[in-house]
Amino acid sequence: MKTLDRIRQKRFIVILRHVPLQYAARAAQALYDGGCRVFEVTFDPSDPDTHAKTAEILRTIRTTLGDDISVGAGTVLDTKMAEAAFDAGAEFLVAPNTDLEVIGFAKEHGMLAVPGAFTPTEIQDAWKAGADAVKIFPILPDAEAYLKNVISPLSHIPFLVTGGITPDTIEKFLKLSPVAVAAGASIITKELCEKGDFAKITELARLHTEVADRFGA
Repeated sequence: MKTLDRIRQKRFIVILRHVPLQYAARAAQALYDGGCRVFEVTFDPSDPDTHAKTAEILRTIRTTLGDDISVGAGTVLDTKMAEAAFDAGAEFLVAPNTDLEVIGFAKEHGMLAVPGAFTPTEIQDAWKAGADAVKIFPILPDAEAYLKNVISPLSHIPFLVTGGITPDTIEKFLKLSPVAVAAGASIITKELCEKGDFAKITELARLHTEVADRFGA
């Protein structure tokens, strides 16, 4: 299945942020058991080893779960990160900002580009630059009204909502017809991994995916 088709079908992306490598395989399986099929692993710009660590987690998820999933990288701020993600098998690149070089890299390497933007001008500029979808960022749990206002005149642009997505808010954001929503902290944390509570991760994942499945293509 093509990456964008899977994203449209599942309508949900789980974000792994600050998950130590030693827990990646068990975390990936727990998330999969909770219904997750699209995974985003974020780079950590404050960590000088983030390129190698993020790439290894991407590879671990793919090795653990096979081809019944799509994997991508988040917080992709430059082409060095984009290249590390591509080499590790990432299918899409997500960023909090719009970087023309990162979008260009994605297009050249057959990856989806999902840059970040917030204002109508930024969103349209990202789309014109070649984005496959635009991550509207930052979004908080009470930002539904803003999204309605900004998306109405830009309804031709597929958009992604991250931030503010919890079991209590996911449905109201999905009703705005994004290509997908994404969440991480409300599902998987370093603390849960360190406690070995992977059953809790599966439970939290399912609270999100069961709602998203009702909106799937």
